[in-house]
Amino acid sequence: MTGALTRVTSAAIEERPVQNALQAMQGKAAGVEISTNSRPGELGDVRIRGTRSIDNSNDPLYVVDGIPLTAGSVGDLNPNDIESMEILKDASATAIYGSRGANGVVLVTTKKGIKGKASVSYSGNITFSRMDTMTDWMDSGEYVDWQMQKMINANNYPGKYGTAPDPDQIANIFDLGNTPEGKVNFDRAWQKDANGNYMMRPATAEEKAKGYADQVPIYNPSAYETINWRKLVTRTGITQNHQVSLSAGTETSNLYISMAYLEQQAALKDQDYKRYSANINGDITPLPWLTVGLGMNASHSIQNYGIINNSSVSNTGAKDSYSYALSLLPIYPAFDENGNPIQGAGSNNGLEHNPAWDIDKAINETRVTSVLLSSHLDIDFGKIWKPLDGLKWRTNLGAQSRNSRYGSYYGEEFSNPLENGAYTPNVAYNDQDTRLSWILENMFFYNKTVKDIHHFGLTLMQSAEMYRSEGIDYRAYDSTFPTALWYSLGNSDTTRNGIGSEYSKQTRASYMGRLNYNLMDRYLLTVTGRWDGASVLAAGSKWDFFPSAALAWKISEEAFMKNITWVDQIKLRVGYGVTGNASVSPYQTSGAMTANGAGKFFGEGGSTVISNGAKANVLPNNGLGWEKTASTNFGIDFGFLNNRISGSIEYYEARTNDLILSKAIPGITGYTSIRTNVGKTANRGFEVTLSTINVKTSDFTWKTDFSFSTNKGWIVELANGKVDDTANGWFIDRPIDNVWNYKYDRLWQNNDNDLRLLAIYGKNGLVMKPGMAMIEDQPLVEVPAGTSGAKTAEITWTDTKGEKHTEVVTYEDNGFGTINDSDKKHLGQWSPKWSGGFTTTFTYKDWELSAFFYGRFGGTYFGLLQTMGRRVEKDLWSEDNPGGKYPIQYSGGTFAGVTDYSRYMNYTKGNMVALRNISLSYNLPKKWLNKVGATKCQIYAQCLNPFIWGGELVKAGINPDDMTGWTKFNANGDTTGGQTNNTMLTRSYVVGLRLGF
Repeated sequence: MTGALTRVTSAAIEERPVQNALQAMQGKAAGVEISTNSRPGELGDVRIRGTRSIDNSNDPLYVVDGIPLTAGSVGDLNPNDIESMEILKDASATAIYGSRGANGVVLVTTKKGIKGKASVSYSGNITFSRMDTMTDWMDSGEYVDWQMQKMINANNYPGKYGTAPDPDQIANIFDLGNTPEGKVNFDRAWQKDANGNYMMRPATAEEKAKGYADQVPIYNPSAYETINWRKLVTRTGITQNHQVSLSAGTETSNLYISMAYLEQQAALKDQDYKRYSANINGDITPLPWLTVGLGMNASHSIQNYGIINNSSVSNTGAKDSYSYALSLLPIYPAFDENGNPIQGAGSNNGLEHNPAWDIDKAINETRVTSVLLSSHLDIDFGKIWKPLDGLKWRTNLGAQSRNSRYGSYYGEEFSNPLENGAYTPNVAYNDQDTRLSWILENMFFYNKTVKDIHHFGLTLMQSAEMYRSEGIDYRAYDSTFPTALWYSLGNSDTTRNGIGSEYSKQTRASYMGRLNYNLMDRYLLTVTGRWDGASVLAAGSKWDFFPSAALAWKISEEAFMKNITWVDQIKLRVGYGVTGNASVSPYQTSGAMTANGAGKFFGEGGSTVISNGAKANVLPNNGLGWEKTASTNFGIDFGFLNNRISGSIEYYEARTNDLILSKAIPGITGYTSIRTNVGKTANRGFEVTLSTINVKTSDFTWKTDFSFSTNKGWIVELANGKVDDTANGWFIDRPIDNVWNYKYDRLWQNNDNDLRLLAIYGKNGLVMKPGMAMIEDQPLVEVPAGTSGAKTAEITWTDTKGEKHTEVVTYEDNGFGTINDSDKKHLGQWSPKWSGGFTTTFTYKDWELSAFFYGRFGGTYFGLLQTMGRRVEKDLWSEDNPGGKYPIQYSGGTFAGVTDYSRYMNYTKGNMVALRNISLSYNLPKKWLNKVGATKCQIYAQCLNPFIWGGELVKAGINPDDMTGWTKFNANGDTTGGQTNNTMLTRSYVVGLRLGF
């Protein structure tokens, strides 16, 4: 092997119970960054060696048993059916897969039958999952005090007893007392006499200093009942995973069959996932020169997405029932006196929505049926005619079909917490999607050895593939038959119903030649040339040539190394190649149409009827061609001390040219943009994989596995050359996922210097107060009055002694005092700068104990203040605590009309280390198994996600592990949130059994 690859074996996959193959790779493969997605049935994002394309797909290619996964999904595969996964990372390794491998290739090899005795195996486990929190949440009394303090800080608290709690005001603020349940909770905190009057007590001297009246009501905020909304939407989720497999083989055939069932019950009550899967792989050699193989992987899955479907980047608000629950106040009762959930909407007690009411009033369900078919025919011509020895032919034929149906129904009593028209009560939706693909590959192999030292291997390949998708969706309002869910859409208000459909088809074709040369098993050479064509590109630009070459030198095989007995392997590798990316949607070369602004009035006289139309908005491009990435890889593989120390080190650089981007063009042309090849990006990185056997005796072994990778990517050119595109947040020499926004500096203080500065800002229309967030601005540079080009402001301000000052300030017009794009800073990047995994394993006789750690560092995260106002937070700024970390809380009053920049305090380090799992297993002794005819019996127990470390982010109740979708923002710079709530951590306990006969 001369290219860069990482291998993940079935043993590594079995280390922890996973629901999909991607989870098994996280932290196990250097150079592969995989995000976590905690929603059942969903996949994380995968990036191999960073991001190259700005506006197109950066997803790798998955190849299952030699067949590229086009219509199918890696999530349809049962991880227990996987024998190994190989991640191909450089241009030489991926060259055989051409343009499809531009972003890396993941080779998935499923299990096959083994020659010998037939065997039957069972693998099963049960997982118990609970939602754990990473911070302390306010109880009802703490929350009431928090809200009161906000008003007190703003001189906006109208209590009759100074700043002391006033029952009438608290009842008014929180709408308590308007329902029987609310009144019961409200009365718990106050003492009344026999006549129903509030009992009073004298205030202490300390309380009077805080603004209390002499006499105040007797009040005990801890007496309020605290409604744990999170508990109402969570449960102990029970997941069971079972598989039975059969393996058999002879000298001329082998067979592997498996059937599996996964039922994943999430820790959230409204989420679950089921998958039924079957796999069959078989090879037969009817003649010495002919081998035929067939494999089929079929699955059917049912995903209950939950009552909240809010993954669109345009929406803010709750992302699932857990964040829905977090948005509610702990003081509002969830149930009436009979234990029934209170309907939120219109309850008149301040509770607008109630997840305990909604939890069974809506459903979002996706059903997927997937079939992956792979077949091959191999002919060894040397066994037909001796002079053709070394010449072989292989044909691969694969087909994939994936049909999905997404259905949603929001019941008649659903309260619509997102207040979105699509989720109003009695709305049903049905979305059908069908994908089909096939691929045909013909390959010739010729291997020849000359004089026992020259080994040649030639591969010629021709391939053709097709991918087709179509879909139709229908949304119905005011459904006549609620029990029909989304199966009777015609029985609805057809005047409001919405319908849509889609279709696309694309084809690819390729020709490839590869030469492998091995001299004395010391010097290796691989040269590849590939000619690829893609229908999605423009005529005349569909085809291009992509070459690659790699060299390797096995230093350990040299004569001068033979006496160095502690060296088992040293191999140097270098490779260079060009790959292409055509991951664009079909028909983009023909431009695009839009209905926006295309409606016109047609008719006689003053017609008010608008006729719908369409107009072109993207100019066709008859020259749209390939994105091209030229990459260089340097590597060393090593093994020492009988391979007790082994691993590899990689360094790579990649340059991507002819990026496919949208370029703005003058409106006078009749178009606003054109899809074209402009721009360049680059990235480089360093990877280390290390395995060690630290201790090895007859009974005890201690081994460790370590992976580390770092990646730095940047933009070289954009649509207008080396000119930044601030509208899209793209900057020359900055990462593609660069974070560009205002930078939090510190909190304003109540000192003379800051009070004077605040007065100057106020003259520029920016009203701020001590304790609020200050962002980095241009410096104030005062100059003499009359200085040319300077700005002048007459300010009046009061110092800390209460003395007023009126003065004229003259300062440079350098941007100070006005907050705009020129004040934005480069705050970092969303993706981590480096990541790694560490596994340590102790084996004693038949016992094995292991732990796996995973960490990410150097990335930026948004959300430090996300839980503010719900979590217990004592480190707040106040006159008595000017060194507080977090800003003063306020509501109206003297703070009305202020300019609040606290949202920019949300940016913080996304560093994290997670202890992914701790596993303990026991293998029953062979002498016990032989008595019952068994070959293997292993029982094990695991704890998943027992600990996570992440500094101030985790202390604030945020789980930085789940980044899925959390890098999208609205026009105000606020995050629109991810697919899954990020304030929860699922901890699980697993027991399992592996049995073989």
